[in-house]
Amino acid sequence: MDNKDYYYHCAQLQEMSSAFGREVLSLSNTLMKFDDINECKDNLTCPQGCENTVGSYICSCNIGFRLNTLNTNICDENIDDCSQTCVNAIGSYSCNCFNGYTLQSGVCEKNSSNVELCQALNFSQLCFVNNGTARCDCQVGFALQGDNKTCTNIDECSLAKKPCSQICTDTYGRFTCSCYAGFKLEADRTSCTACEKSFYGVNCNQSYQCSGHGTSDPVRGCVCDIGWEGVNCNNDIDECTLRTDNCLIGDVCVNALGSYSCVCPIGYVRNGTCQDINECVDPALNNCNPLIEDCVNNFGSHVCNCKPGYARNDKGDCININECANGDHQCQQICVDVPGKYNCDCNYGYRLNDDRLTCLLVKDVCSDFEKLNCSQGCTVDFQQNTSYCFCADGYNLVGKDTCEDINECEVSTKNLCSFKSGCVNRVPGYSCSCPPGSSLDNDGCNCNNCSSTTWGVNCSRSCSCSTGALRCDNVRGCICRPGYIGVFCDVDVNQCTNGELQCNDRQDCVSRIGPDSCVCKSG
Repeated sequence: MDNKDYYYHCAQLQEMSSAFGREVLSLSNTLMKFDDINECKDNLTCPQGCENTVGSYICSCNIGFRLNTLNTNICDENIDDCSQTCVNAIGSYSCNCFNGYTLQSGVCEKNSSNVELCQALNFSQLCFVNNGTARCDCQVGFALQGDNKTCTNIDECSLAKKPCSQICTDTYGRFTCSCYAGFKLEADRTSCTACEKSFYGVNCNQSYQCSGHGTSDPVRGCVCDIGWEGVNCNNDIDECTLRTDNCLIGDVCVNALGSYSCVCPIGYVRNGTCQDINECVDPALNNCNPLIEDCVNNFGSHVCNCKPGYARNDKGDCININECANGDHQCQQICVDVPGKYNCDCNYGYRLNDDRLTCLLVKDVCSDFEKLNCSQGCTVDFQQNTSYCFCADGYNLVGKDTCEDINECEVSTKNLCSFKSGCVNRVPGYSCSCPPGSSLDNDGCNCNNCSSTTWGVNCSRSCSCSTGALRCDNVRGCICRPGYIGVFCDVDVNQCTNGELQCNDRQDCVSRIGPDSCVCKSG
């Protein structure tokens, strides 16, 4: 502050109508120049700190002091150091003593001639002697009791006329005023005024700058709109991550600035709740080839399975299965592969039975040749002009006429099972099986994972999960969301009562449908 507001000041020189340092004309019209006077040079201008300025100076105070203005009533502010009576003066104050006391080095001391009279009264604070008579009195902030010598503290805060505009705190011999949050104490130390804009809290000592996503409040600062947080309400709340949204189970929560939305996942359409779209009903919604693929609807999607007689290759295409080559047929003698299936035929001397699988002997064509005791059958090689015994698929010819079963499972190269541990030897041939969570492909060899609607061994169990399920695992079935149990995840668990959810002492455990949560207590 400039020194003009305080009692340390300089009077303006009448003969200098211009500012210091400027050129002026003397009475003799001779050009003169005045230099600035450094008032701080003699260290006598200000009691503590002094800063010289052009044409003036500024007084400053050490830490713990402030400049005393001309109109400050130091006595009313209770910042004087008087032991008895404070007398205000312009820019200063003085201390006086009660009768019977003398001011000595700033402290009121009892007059030595009256000490004996006062001591006889056994006074507690002050004693006055007037015309040889001693009388007890009390300091400011205390009241004299009925014994006329004991002083007790006055509770100014309980008086009918309250000294403070808001909060009054009584102390021994004094009182202090303070303000509610959202207000600050004025210079008179008793009045409170509301915080100015951009300030809030106790004594308005905190600042804020609302970003447009909240309203100003002198007590709490920025009161954020729903969906925003932070001192200035400029941080978006991700309700989806915090799981504070109210989306239905099965919905997908999509966060947005200051809000969120609940949408159906791909493959679903909203009809009150998210309903699965059956892509197989409309050929335009699936990419299956109807000639070689079957469309199978799943929750939220669909799959294209190869028709019987076809299997998917490494490129994802459905190709014909050669059942004759991999032994996955029921022909007794000869297997003939055709697209999508196979046909059976018979050796010379036999004809196909009505079941289109087995063969009937029509003529013993081997009777004109070497006598053979074939275990399964005999036919003729006319080019070699000889007869020979034949064996069905899955057998080896041992010697000339004995057929023995081949155990294809003992040698991995002799079976086409993708899951080698699932190979089961048959007489004749073999069969393949798959681990839980998968089923055997149409080719009878490869294993395919269960679709989203089935699970378990050979995908034989249906995923009849309730809305409490997170997903259907192809091996374990329904995987429950937090707060649900049961085979179908249809039993809601009270996590607050079973101890599964532990909240701290500032939170309440709130049970609701699905996962329970810890919420902050009021205040």
